Amino acid sequence: MWKKVDCIILRNFHHYFKDPTINKYLETEISEDYEGYLLIFENKKPIWVSHPFNYSQIKKKLNKKAITKKYQTKKDIETILKTNCGKKIGYNGKFISVKSLTNLKKLLKGKKFIDVTQELENAREIKTKNEIKKIQTATIVTKKILQTIKKTLKKGMSEKEVENKIKQLIKEKNKKENKNYSLAFSIVAFGKNTSNIHYQTKNTKLTNGPVLFDFGIKYEGYCSDISDSLWFGEKKGKNYEFYEKEKQKVINSINEIEKILQPNIKAKELYHTATKHLGSIPHAIGHGIGIEVHDYPSGIGKKSNYLLKENMILAIEPAIYNKKFGIRIENNYLITKNGFKKL
Repeated sequence: MWKKVDCIILRNFHHYFKDPTINKYLETEISEDYEGYLLIFENKKPIWVSHPFNYSQIKKKLNKKAITKKYQTKKDIETILKTNCGKKIGYNGKFISVKSLTNLKKLLKGKKFIDVTQELENAREIKTKNEIKKIQTATIVTKKILQTIKKTLKKGMSEKEVENKIKQLIKEKNKKENKNYSLAFSIVAFGKNTSNIHYQTKNTKLTNGPVLFDFGIKYEGYCSDISDSLWFGEKKGKNYEFYEKEKQKVINSINEIEKILQPNIKAKELYHTATKHLGSIPHAIGHGIGIEVHDYPSGIGKKSNYLLKENMILAIEPAIYNKKFGIRIENNYLITKNGFKKL
């Protein structure tokens, strides 16, 4: 990437064009409220060019992570960019409007602009030590809260009540540890609702039968993604026995995937390994996690020919669905030099 460009400009413009890639290069979460430009370089500290309204807040937040400069006028932006950007400027085509790009080209006449979207996505596949630490922390917290939630399940509780309990546990943990964990997303499903892949938590009451959790926690801009499935209530009868038989297939598929999970295998091998136990799966067997819940590398399906690489972090989620229930078990894995580490 750095052979093509001297500098990359990433734009943050409210919720209209909020580039999540900014979080990677600052290794913290920059909300949509902070309007500005991030200049990144190969071997220099990033520069955040801030709108005057939130200059003091962003300077305090970034501290030593970036040099913070303030602009008042377009001329200020032009001066800062011309002074620091070099002749070849990269940009993220996915997260900059046509108008913003046109304005930049007008400000920086004579500079060469190069779309480095693909290179930025490739960079997001491989996590730094600091990123790995944050994702691992988010995963550990998610698992602890999940175990606590399982113990609090009671007949008659609604899905929404359980979801609210998850949020409450996060608040309590923040207060106790003086941290800033947040709920990235959540699915709580009971009964037949568990068979809906993209179910939205509602007010269905808990009775004997299937339960599915799928949620992630964000910590300092980095996400986890964990799923688990269980049978609540009386553990007897044909329905329960069938559920447990199907769940064992999912567990077996996880065991087989872990046998081959290592660098330099094609991602699609994970998918095909799972389908040997589960048959057809109506979604990808996994995906990258990071600054977004669905980060890079992209979804792992039957045609995913890319190779797994050291320091990728994957959420792997084999599943079975039928008309009565769905079972999905999802873990987060760091690809290591010779294999993997389950986070």
